[in-house]
Amino acid sequence: MLNIPDSDWRIIGGVPHISVAFLRKKTPQTVRFTQWVQRTHANLLKAPENVLSCCTSGLIEGDIPDKNGWISACDALALLTYSIHSSQNEPLIDAIGQKAGLELPVRPGESRLEGQFGVKLRDLITELRNQPHFVHYELEQQKTIGPYRVDFFLTEQWYTDMAKGETAKRQFIIEFDEAAHRSTRYQLNDKRRDRWLRENRPDVTLIRVRHEEQEIWLQAVRHLKRFIRMEDCYAHCLRIACINDTGLESRISSISAQKAYDAAQNECSFLLKSPRQPLKEMGNLLNRIGIPFDKPRDIHFRRKKMNSYAI
Repeated sequence: MLNIPDSDWRIIGGVPHISVAFLRKKTPQTVRFTQWVQRTHANLLKAPENVLSCCTSGLIEGDIPDKNGWISACDALALLTYSIHSSQNEPLIDAIGQKAGLELPVRPGESRLEGQFGVKLRDLITELRNQPHFVHYELEQQKTIGPYRVDFFLTEQWYTDMAKGETAKRQFIIEFDEAAHRSTRYQLNDKRRDRWLRENRPDVTLIRVRHEEQEIWLQAVRHLKRFIRMEDCYAHCLRIACINDTGLESRISSISAQKAYDAAQNECSFLLKSPRQPLKEMGNLLNRIGIPFDKPRDIHFRRKKMNSYAI
């Protein structure tokens, strides 16, 4: 647990405060502090009313905290939770919450992190609605499907023949997975749940968004202009990186991997960050989607392991 020094913690008028200097030091996004607060303020105003009711009137009105001053623990929690790249702020959010004995309120059945993800998801949908051709989105939160309640249920509808008024639609279940979903108990429950949803609602695409990958996923949807699983994007990068050979085994060399970094060949190239260490990055992608591989020099893995992924 991150430690907040006593010198950076005060009780002012019975309300716990943290120093803005410490907040800035421990928050990666605050290099330009004023811009960070202004951008975060715009997101925060879209938060549930019970969250806004915990904030000071000054923060709601857009006042910028003094860089060398103090900010209430509730205001700090709200800014950190609803900021861009909020997943990076978890250690500080947990530390402030524990020291102050505070936690931001949430909707019934919703976690704090899911709430801030929902704000970003709705913002993304607003952007996608501005595409030149008609696309309608309907987002439902905490929808019950059979024996389960899903985090988000999204319906996407578009014209196939505008003159005749004919439309088509796609539907998505978007599950927001926090760190607990990495535990064995959660994984077993998630697999059982996913199997039921796929068997009983094969018309709906299931997307799981990891908390630590939420900004990457939002970027991918924004860039590709369609809702997609991160696993499919990563598998697409791996397919592009493969040497075009036949047989049961796929192979990636340091030379063939360079194709995956070429935007002309790979529409998901924007996800890749290490062109100087391509085999290491390809290995990380295989680990991420759970495909075992050998690496005597080049990367080798079973081709059929990729069959369940498609962009």
